[in-house]
Amino acid sequence: MNKLATIQEGYVSETDRSRICSFDNEVIDEPTKPLIHQAARLWYFKEGKGVIIVDGKEYRILPNTLIAIVPWEITDVSEVDVPLQFSKVVYDYSYINSTLKSTYNNENELGELLRLVSTHPALYLTDKQAQKIDQIFNELQSELGVESDLEESKPKVLSDLYVTCKVIEVLTLYERYIDENLSGDKIDELDFSNAQGRSILTYMYSHSSEKLSLEKVAKVFFMSESSVSKHIMDLTGVSFINVLNDIRLEKAVDYLIHTDLSLNDIASLLGFVDASHISKHFQSNVGITPMEYRKYYRNANSPSFSHTSKDFAYLVTDYLYKNYATEKINATQVAERFGISVVELNRSLLYYTEKNFDNLLNFIRINKACELLASTDDQILYIAIDVGYSNVKTFNLNFIKYKNMTPSQFRKNVTLQFKDGSEINNDESKNEN
Repeated sequence: MNKLATIQEGYVSETDRSRICSFDNEVIDEPTKPLIHQAARLWYFKEGKGVIIVDGKEYRILPNTLIAIVPWEITDVSEVDVPLQFSKVVYDYSYINSTLKSTYNNENELGELLRLVSTHPALYLTDKQAQKIDQIFNELQSELGVESDLEESKPKVLSDLYVTCKVIEVLTLYERYIDENLSGDKIDELDFSNAQGRSILTYMYSHSSEKLSLEKVAKVFFMSESSVSKHIMDLTGVSFINVLNDIRLEKAVDYLIHTDLSLNDIASLLGFVDASHISKHFQSNVGITPMEYRKYYRNANSPSFSHTSKDFAYLVTDYLYKNYATEKINATQVAERFGISVVELNRSLLYYTEKNFDNLLNFIRINKACELLASTDDQILYIAIDVGYSNVKTFNLNFIKYKNMTPSQFRKNVTLQFKDGSEINNDESKNEN
């Protein structure tokens, strides 16, 4: 894949990071750009025809196709013959997998859990199979609501338990249906492949708790270290170690929210040296300490919202435009400033700006960075700091996400237009000087 891929967010809900699952309906009417999915998802295509590329392999999309994406897989809808209408379930893969392992009794098959989900991303459902999947997806929608509707609903009794059971039910049926197809006459028709099974990124996700090195990954994929390093840089715009740390931090979030493990225990499970090491990376990337994160997202008694959502959304947006360069600004801090929960903060912003807090803040920062890249000769590091980032890595990831190119590529190709209609290319102006 020769196009730079955008890394999607790692949490399952844009409004509430503590959720283990979300449901939404979407339509794709034209080819997409490559996406790296940090969170696992199930796409159930009800209508439409096209082609999706999952980790470099093409799969046909037909009515009643179920696509399973595990964390850090890359997808690219390369063809859309008929608009694709589908339902999307995004779920916490680590949590679901841990739940499976803690309740499954057959020790001989523990290593096989979700094996077919991760190695066979496309499942073509029979009419009978589709009826069952329809039923479960409808039950999940009823329980969770539709993410993009942004309607606040009162949590139902034992909702997390109910949702966990439903997601596991879908995954169990997925494994069974794939197994039936592989052992039947449909294997040629379905064009399944057991070749490599996982990409470099999904392999890193699965083995991130080990002492994973560039050398080890290179040996597993029969590649040179420089080739693996270049492959990751070409896909993500950042280095091997930065991607590995991002994977570990996403898993740390799950442990902080869903377990009572100490920070030392979490560090040990995820491959960090110790608690101080994980705390340093966490605070640098998230903006607050791990324990502050755990305390907030476990707090069920969030303050109620007393202002109108519309006025509040505009106030927060204005506040971000004035304070985007403040390095330590984060959703928790701003929510407390306005006397509201982070969930309500994100819901209001999504409704009126179509972006949650993190996305809106990064959107503002990247647009300001574009102005500086086009109009100044400042080093990219200094521009990253000027717009509020503490390091170039985070800046690069967000720049790629919003502009689908690196800051260096933007600076080289952008043309800045002034109010009088004149234009100047920053790269050309430096050459003239």
